[in-house]
Amino acid sequence: MPRGCCRLCGVEADLQLSHILPAFVFRWMKETSGNGHLRSGETPNRRVQDGLKCHWLCASCENLLGRSETAFADQLFHPYSRGESSRFIYGEWLLHFCVSVSWRVLHFYREQTGLKGYEPEGIASIDAAEVAWREFLLGGRSHPGSFEQHLIPFDAIESISFPKDEVSPNLNRYLMRTVDMDLCRGGKAIYVYAKLGRFAILGYVREEQRSRWQGTKVHVKTGVIEPRTYRLPRAFFEYLNGKARRTAELLASISPRQSGKIDQSFRSNINKYMGSDEFQAMQNDVRMFGDAAFTRSHGFKDDKR
Repeated sequence: MPRGCCRLCGVEADLQLSHILPAFVFRWMKETSGNGHLRSGETPNRRVQDGLKCHWLCASCENLLGRSETAFADQLFHPYSRGESSRFIYGEWLLHFCVSVSWRVLHFYREQTGLKGYEPEGIASIDAAEVAWREFLLGGRSHPGSFEQHLIPFDAIESISFPKDEVSPNLNRYLMRTVDMDLCRGGKAIYVYAKLGRFAILGYVREEQRSRWQGTKVHVKTGVIEPRTYRLPRAFFEYLNGKARRTAELLASISPRQSGKIDQSFRSNINKYMGSDEFQAMQNDVRMFGDAAFTRSHGFKDDKR
């Protein structure tokens, strides 16, 4: 265990191997996949066991973030994913969890990319968001200010108003199951994006048109996650659709050898797969897009069962 300066509190300590995105999401993906395997989106020819991890946090800060992470997993993520209820009341733990995810993803991209391509004004906004989120997590401020957190719950799409040939035929699988993260921008807007199964977390770094987003803001004290009308920018749907297409392209690039292993794995676990969350997501894509929902990497490529 290396020793260094904790990225969150700044204290020199033994640094824990911390997840960027929560470990429970990857366990959920494996448990509900029907075959118990994970593949990295960027390197789909290789099975993986877990998400990205870095030696970032001291034990105290790891425990601090772990408390709201456990609350999110137990009180919202798992019950919502299982369809146990359509209405969930949350407490202060939700904002703390969302900020912790946004802070980790932002910090990851700052370290990995050096923010190349960002203008000085954008970098200043990113630096200010990192400070605000870090201080909020440590209890130094009561709310993150203008660097808001927004949570969007997803489920199967009932219908779409766009022409189907413009929509990725794996969109339900992306919205319902994929884990993803990004530091994205459009115009002057900058966001941290984290996709955790059926939830997307958006951390505002810079947003001048806040009225474009309605029904998604995470409140400081308490609130309700329930069916409602969400207003989102059209550009955000296009972003999600592009993400889904990219995921499908990567999966379609799997080598014939690995594709054969995937097919065999699904066929040898057919009963488990047919009752899995992965299968339900696939069914919704088939319902909407027919045979276009299938690629050679999704199993049963020959008989379309």
